Amino acid sequence: MLLLVATATASAQQQEASAGRPVLICVDAGEAGLAGKPPLIAGFVTSRGARQPAQLYINGTVIKTVGIWEANSTKPQVQNLTVLPPVIKGLVCFPPGDPAPAGRGLYIEVEARGRRHGVTIINATEEPAAPPALPLEYTANKFKIVKGRVAARRAIREVATRDSAQIQPLITPQIEPLSLITPGPDLFEGFSGNIAASFKLAQTDHYVLDLTQRGTGEVCARGRFILPNGTSSFILSFTQATRAEVYGDAGCLLLSIKANITDADKGRLLASNLILNGSSMVAPGIHCVPNPPRPWYLAYADLGKWRDWNKRVDLEICVPAGVGGYGRYYIDAFIYAVVPAKSYAEPFAMESPGRGTVVRPPPGASQLYNGTYIAVPGFTPPPGYVWGSARANVVLKTCAPDAPSSVNIYWGPFYIGAVTRTQGIDGCWYYVVTPAMFTGAFDTAVAASLYIGGLIHSIAVGPFTWDVYSSGVTIQQMRIEGLYRPEMNARSSLAFLQYNMNWGTYTLSGFMSIIDHYSGTTYYYGDKVDLKLYAIGDSYYQPQFAISISKYERMQFHCPTVEITVEASSKGAPVALQLMVSMGTYTEGGNSIVDLLVGFISNMVDGSIKWASKALGYISWVAFAVDVVRAASFVGVRVDKIGGDLKYTVSLGSLAPDKIAIDGATLAPAIEHNASVTFIIKQVKMCGVVYGGYSAYLDPTVRLISQSNIHLFRTFTCGKQEIFTNAVYTAHCDSTSYG
Repeated sequence: MLLLVATATASAQQQEASAGRPVLICVDAGEAGLAGKPPLIAGFVTSRGARQPAQLYINGTVIKTVGIWEANSTKPQVQNLTVLPPVIKGLVCFPPGDPAPAGRGLYIEVEARGRRHGVTIINATEEPAAPPALPLEYTANKFKIVKGRVAARRAIREVATRDSAQIQPLITPQIEPLSLITPGPDLFEGFSGNIAASFKLAQTDHYVLDLTQRGTGEVCARGRFILPNGTSSFILSFTQATRAEVYGDAGCLLLSIKANITDADKGRLLASNLILNGSSMVAPGIHCVPNPPRPWYLAYADLGKWRDWNKRVDLEICVPAGVGGYGRYYIDAFIYAVVPAKSYAEPFAMESPGRGTVVRPPPGASQLYNGTYIAVPGFTPPPGYVWGSARANVVLKTCAPDAPSSVNIYWGPFYIGAVTRTQGIDGCWYYVVTPAMFTGAFDTAVAASLYIGGLIHSIAVGPFTWDVYSSGVTIQQMRIEGLYRPEMNARSSLAFLQYNMNWGTYTLSGFMSIIDHYSGTTYYYGDKVDLKLYAIGDSYYQPQFAISISKYERMQFHCPTVEITVEASSKGAPVALQLMVSMGTYTEGGNSIVDLLVGFISNMVDGSIKWASKALGYISWVAFAVDVVRAASFVGVRVDKIGGDLKYTVSLGSLAPDKIAIDGATLAPAIEHNASVTFIIKQVKMCGVVYGGYSAYLDPTVRLISQSNIHLFRTFTCGKQEIFTNAVYTAHCDSTSYG
């Protein structure tokens, strides 16, 4: 266990600013006792007597990557990606803080320019409210770097702080990471843990603040949302789509961020103008949000005093009068909170690039790949992710005689670990990640990705030499899974009984390339397929099946066909499935259940997607613009009944739209009244690769325990929180109800 801390005499209010740039305090990792330690660390500072998360930065390293979609190309596009190193080296940087420990850890006092500064650093896997460290290169030009020396250093086992009693403990889910997850009543009914809430507000979704029309006053974005009792903080996370387009350019967006906190049940005001703190403040209450953030900028609100209340938060993000320049600010941000929850846990799965995918460049091209990592996109975790539940099953194979003794795994910039080779009975070398390995690192990466809606979704494995590529690398499996919860409401809320929610989510990606030997042209095919099961709790046994197919942004064509086979079982025995009502295929919008699929995806990333790819690379989401509904042409869908299973065959012509939503109709299993049912994605085939074995368990528990007239809102299903006045049956996302 890594326990670390550091101190400072300057509060956030006293922080220096140079040429509009906020300050980072940096110290040599060796002097701080951090050199050679794992890079998954997180930090806290004490500011004005309160403990708050602090964004840490450490010197990164550069790796060369090749996207899986062109891993068999004669002219691969090799990209440099800055990531965290396998062990800490160089500088460790943090924002200034008060000279007091912020909880347990290694307490380090850093003296710089006659002042002492401090931060508490812990293992990032231990605290869901603190962001993991990022490469310093992501943002060094946005800060004034002030180097200091270590003045004191000691381990702190426990610290009594003003709000220490309010610090929310980490509750781990009741499932051991020894195998892949099997859904059932123990998780659906007996689950208890913390979930990562991630959602936008109507005016934090690429919202424009026009500075040209404000006169002498301030201009603001505002929003309202509810957090359940048990929540002790929230973070406002600005994405890469946040930017200033002003006359003369700007290094940062100057923003005042505050909130009013109200008892949601009684309407009593709990706090007025609560200031959100951050790591980049240039004046009391004024944030200098990097233009643009990379990959995020976090503003933190401490709600520990009101943890036991259901809290309504009225948020205000303003450009103060007299600052900001002439032009526009674009505000794009997620609300992120760690919420304790019980019952209704379901497994999710993400798999890419398909089982048995072979990477073997054409003869003569392998040298171009020498020393590169294979980058595999498609790992987009859902909101409601359960902390501590992530696990992986990864198997890579090469028969190259001089295969590397180990390979590294990265998720975006985060270092997951190194996998040592083992030799199989066939004489080939295998790199295997079991569900019990690297659970803390995968967990931290998944949860951190949700700061920006899951957009850090690429996994890189390597490096491999040219002769390994010549022999070929087979990705036998690359699967990440975990638990999530459809919504953050208390399990007793009528919302689970009467609101349509997402009870199953599976994300699969497949790629292939074909070389025209006459012209030498390579044609790329690749899709990301999202499969979701939506159901109103009272009708749990008849979910609607939604399919979205999105061509990856660098692909020329869809996979020609996508085949999906669905089956069901009850009490361990197979049951036959029937389709109720008709299906529909749509693009640029949708109707009925497709509104949930399309609306959710648009609300989460419609503005963010364009800007995220610039900063992180390998970003691709199903990003619909909700517009005029129209049928998708050059798309055919056929459903065949094979025994008791349903097989969907989606045919995609060369002129098919890039983004397609399919209402797969209602799945109706032949089960007894009030019986449990498990829906299983038995097999998915596309681009010549196969997936399968994903399932969701549902039973009538919701009818028994979700009866209370509380928490009448819906959040993750639509990407933004809908606040309702009563518990009516509702399926469609309603933008007029967004906070």
